[in-house]
Amino acid sequence: MTDQPPPETIPFFVVEDTQAMKALANPVRWEILDTMGALGECSAADIAQYTARARTSLYPHIQDLVSCGLIYETGTRLMGKRYEQLYRPKAVMIGTRFNQDDPENLDYHTTFANALARLMARKHERAANEPGANPRTDQRNHHCGGHSVWVDKEQLAKLNEMIEDIWKFCESSHPGEDKQLMHVGLFLSRHIPKSKEK
Repeated sequence: MTDQPPPETIPFFVVEDTQAMKALANPVRWEILDTMGALGECSAADIAQYTARARTSLYPHIQDLVSCGLIYETGTRLMGKRYEQLYRPKAVMIGTRFNQDDPENLDYHTTFANALARLMARKHERAANEPGANPRTDQRNHHCGGHSVWVDKEQLAKLNEMIEDIWKFCESSHPGEDKQLMHVGLFLSRHIPKSKEK
């Protein structure tokens, strides 16, 4: 009896299992998933090359993601004199279900936001230190910024439509000739006034 091949990568998957969420509360694992979403089937060496991380340091994180079912082992390929394991992501983009009434879920999303911020800061720093960073004009390929804005219900709806358009664009992304890999991150949060001390 032969093992069934893993299913094909889907465009988007929402994680609802708390244990899987805990495994994702780590910037390295998110970077692995992000890289695999861009590369498709790849090895730990491929991921190490794209993330500038040591290959040996990636293996424990990859195995955790395999255990959670977010990465599949798809076979091996011969590289030089040895075989290396190949992996494929469950989805090009991974999301999580938010539930503010669940303390564990809320704690995960707080941890996730911190992990994502550290990950984006690392990518921003690496890109800024390389030649070719262009923060202005229609050729912009490098940007970091945040704004506080006043919105009514109609403007909030429009803002959310723009965010949905960006994610749809990301979901339909694929490698191609003359294309460069870009990293996109978005944060949207309500302003909660700090309570005055008595």
